[in-house]
Parts: sequence; structure tokens; C-alpha cells
Amino acid sequence: MSKTNQRAYLFLGPELGEKSLKLRELRSALNKEFSEEVEVHRFYPFETLNGEIIENLSTDSLFASHRLVILSQAEDLNANQVDMLIAYLQSPSPSATLVIISAQTYLFPKLTTLVPKENTQIFWELFENQKGEFLRNLFAKSSFAITGEAVEILLNLVENNTQQLRTTATQLMQFASSLHENIVTDEMVERYIKHTKIESVFSLFEQIAIGTFSRALAILHTLINSKESEPIALISGLTWQFRRLISLQETYEQTQAWQTAFLEAQVGGKKAAIKRQKDQTLYKSANSRYPLKISRKIVSRLGEYDIKVREMTSDFHLLLLELLLDSIMNKEGNQISQFKGLSFSTDLKF
Repeated sequence: MSKTNQRAYLFLGPELGEKSLKLRELRSALNKEFSEEVEVHRFYPFETLNGEIIENLSTDSLFASHRLVILSQAEDLNANQVDMLIAYLQSPSPSATLVIISAQTYLFPKLTTLVPKENTQIFWELFENQKGEFLRNLFAKSSFAITGEAVEILLNLVENNTQQLRTTATQLMQFASSLHENIVTDEMVERYIKHTKIESVFSLFEQIAIGTFSRALAILHTLINSKESEPIALISGLTWQFRRLISLQETYEQTQAWQTAFLEAQVGGKKAAIKRQKDQTLYKSANSRYPLKISRKIVSRLGEYDIKVREMTSDFHLLLLELLLDSIMNKEGNQISQFKGLSFSTDLKF
């Protein structure tokens, strides 16, 4: 392998935060090596169908002595693009560094064998038992504390990557500072989400609770189209809230006391008290619309659709979530007939 092949890197895996940090470290190292800011160019497969990235890699810049060229979503490369990259890596340019990035952990073997093993790294997502500690450490480093209940809510709302966790934690600390607080609670997390007026799984559940299907459908589309919320995270967030509702309903059945039920609500054995008057009113509405038997059925349906979403390509995710929403709001959690290729947003006749 030639010396210049050391200018090729392969960053694989689903963890975005650590991957971004590694990319920044590489850029900083190149700036130091060449005693100037290197040029940075980013490509996606759909932007280099005719070999544009190869031309960029092979042509010296007029404005910088070195270029950092990043190819993202490499799992979407077609066979012709892979062949062009292989040809380039067999005779790479000394004035460019190529970083190939993919969310997958395995890529085309003929391509990956041309990247030095020491320059290949897989970035894994945090394990479930690591995410909470990661969040607590983020807050502690900035002299903030976060309650266990707040951690649970965040982990159900935020994507499972350190980049998104870090971004959300930073925003929450800024919000807490504006309130002159240094302890982030579950109430503060919910206040923050409502304060920012950003659609979230909370606003989606609100419309589910009060039974406004058209509005819930619109929020679902906003969340999916914005790319800010992944389907699995949305299902997880709804599951958390319906489990909270079930806990509330079970306690109320035993005590016939709403305040006791609100304070003793929990999810997965962890406390999830419903303290705000507005939230208490919302959960009462949900209780009226979705009695305990139906709530349990809905949680089962959410688990079923979690598996469906994981098994099917992203092309079908919106349709699956529309079917799930219809099952929850219009079919009492029962399965509905499958209409292949149809969308509730465009084919409302059925």
C-alpha cells in the first residue's frame, strides 16, 4: 500500500456524535500539518453520479495546498461509483484526503480493503445502560444536575446518538439558566419543549389524547418530513406516554383518587409523576378516550409497529406510522386492513 493511501479514511457505524468529533479532529490535524485552513468539500452519492467527487479529488485547488473531501451516506453508492472510487484509491492524489462515511458497519469489500486498517473505525451507538450516564456527565461538566425522571423523558425523545444528546442537553441548560435554575427536572423538560413551540412526540400525544386526528396526522407529517425525528424514536416516545397513562389508570382503579394516581405514575418501574395542571387535564382526557383495556391494546400495537418499522425500508415508514395512528385513534388499538401503496394523506377514501 502506497504512502499516499494514508490519506484515505473510513468512518462507519450509526453513532453520529463521535463520528463528527473524529472528523473535526482530522480537519484540525490537517490544518496544523499544512499550516493553513484546508479546503473542505462534502459529497453525497446523488451528487456524484458522473464522477464529480473523483474530479474534485484529482484536481489541485488554486486556493489551498490540501483538500478534505467527505463522502457521506456511502451505503447508497451504486456499482459504477464504487468502481470509480476503487480506481482512485489505487492511485490517489497526494493533495487530498478522502473520508468515506456510512451509517452501516459493513461496506463494499473491494473498496474498504484499499483503506488502511488504522484509518478505519466503526462508531457504535451507546448501550441502553450507558445513555443515562452520558447525559448526567454532560450536565455535571457544566455544573448542572438532572433528575432521573428528566433523563428518562429525554432518552425517549432524543435520537440514540451522542451528537443529538449533546445538542439537546446544551439547549436545556441554556433554558434552565434563563430560569435561574441549575437542576433540570422532568417538568422543565416538558416546559422547554412547549416553550420552543417545536412539534414533538409530546405535541403528537396531546392531539392523540384529545382525539384530533387531522391535527395529529399533520404533526406526524411535520416530524417525519423535518428529518428531526426518526420513526423508532416517535414510537418509543408514544409508548412511554401510553405506559404512563396505563400506570395512572391502574392506580386510579385501586385508589379512586386522581391526585394519588398523578403522583404515583411510573414507567418501567421509574417514577413519572404528572405534576402540572395542564398535563393532568390532558391525561384525564386521554383516560376518557382510551380506557385501560384499550390503552393496553395500544401499547401492544406500538410494539408491533416498532418491529415493522425496523424491518421495512424508509420508503414505507410514513405509511406505517399513518396506519399506526389510525389504529390508535380510530380503531381502539385494533389492527386495520392493509392497503398497499396508499397513504392516508392522499387517499382518504378508505
